[in-house]
Formats: sequence, structure tokens, C-alpha cells
Amino acid sequence: MMKRAANLFFFCSPKRRNVALDNLTLAYGNTLSSGQKRKIARQSFESQALSMLELFVIKKIKKDAGRRFSITGQQNFNEAAARGKGVVFVASHLGSWEYIGFPGYLARYPHSVIVKNIKNPYLNKMIDALRREIDTLPILKEANALRITLAELRKNHGVAIVIDQWAGAEGLWVDFFGRATSTTSFPARLAKKTGSALIPIYCLRKELGRYEIQLLPEVPLPEDPEWEFRVTKRLNELLESQIRKCPEQWSWNHRRWRPRP
Repeated sequence: MMKRAANLFFFCSPKRRNVALDNLTLAYGNTLSSGQKRKIARQSFESQALSMLELFVIKKIKKDAGRRFSITGQQNFNEAAARGKGVVFVASHLGSWEYIGFPGYLARYPHSVIVKNIKNPYLNKMIDALRREIDTLPILKEANALRITLAELRKNHGVAIVIDQWAGAEGLWVDFFGRATSTTSFPARLAKKTGSALIPIYCLRKELGRYEIQLLPEVPLPEDPEWEFRVTKRLNELLESQIRKCPEQWSWNHRRWRPRP
């Protein structure tokens, strides 16, 4: 049912569909045929629809989470948390992104995620409650996000930040799939300020109801004048590498590449 709805949205939303196809052309050039790009775009719509559905069945998933999730890089997470200065999880709209809180839930490690407010108050309240089912604390961007985030990290808690969306005039212009685009450097600056570990995290869908969560090694913060740019560039490189492995699980219909302000 969800797959059919996603396909209907793909065919009935020419603007979003064209953005996805244009992005695939920007990212892959002529290395993919038009048919391959269209297939990836359609599957991307399906993946996004599944991500929405997965949030609404999170109560069912958490009942046997130990069986449904395999976690690679657990040691990276453990070592980062053991330092006692918090963990900045670098996330993206790849795969089952609403499930990146499960490592914290399973390890009983307090964690939060910075989110945007949804205009519909009833839907916003429902999604907030669903995220809290796995003890994820939503931090609204619009409501003292920096103060709350710093407080969480100082308590040695984890905070997830999404980095794969257009960052506007405040972002750094960093290559992503070989093209410069505005990218937030907030995770890098936050880790620098607090001493927190910077851990990229991805939740990939292996099949319906089964997932692989990847916790990559900590990204180091170099001591040089270009550290902020270099760290942000490295985070983009790591994300690009993951997307290339499963492009159908990334949200291609977001306008990631735009003219420079």
C-alpha cells in the first residue's frame, strides 16, 4: 500500500520528480542512463514513504529491536561515550533515518535529535511522541536549540544533527558529489566547542523490518586554520560514499544544489 502511494506521488508530483532527476544528473552526470536515474528516483520516493511508515510502527519495532537491528561500529560509540564529553551524531536523510536513535535506546544512553517544527500542531505532537518511544529527545531548531544542545552534551548525552540539506547563506561551500553546495558546519563547531566526539551514523534498510546501523569511527578535528572546512568536507565525503552504495535510499527530491547566495 505504501509503495503504491509513493509511486502515485512520484508520478503526480512533477516538480519533486524533476528535482530528483536533476539532482541525479548533477551527481552522476552521464554515468547513469535516463532509465537508471528514473528508477533510482522512484525507489527514493518509496524509501521516503517507508521512513514515514517506520516512524508510525516504532512501538512494534522496539519490542524486538535486538533481532531487527545489527549495529556495526559499536566500539566507536562506546569509546566516544566513555570520554564523558558527549557525542555529536552526524546524521542524514539516508535509509531509515528516524531509527538512528536505536543504538542509544538499546544501550540506555540518553540521546536527542535536532528537528524542525511541523506546522500542523497535531501531527507535530504525534511525531514528537513517537520519537520519544525510544527515549529520543526532540530539540526544536526554533526554540533555544543551541542552549539545550550544549546542556545535553555537557551531561555526556548524544545529539544527532542532520547535515544533508541546503544550509543557505550560513553554510560553508563544500563539495558534495563533485559540486560545491552550502553545507552546515554546525556539527564540527559544536564538537570543537565542547570536546564531544564526532560520529557519523547511518541506518540502512536491509529489508522490511530489518536494519543495519553503522557507527563510523570518530572524525578528528585538526588543529589548523582550515579545520572547520576540512571537517565539514570529510563529513560530506563519508555521506557521499554511503549514498553511492545505496542511492535509492537517499532523498534526492530535496534541492541540495542551488545557486550561491
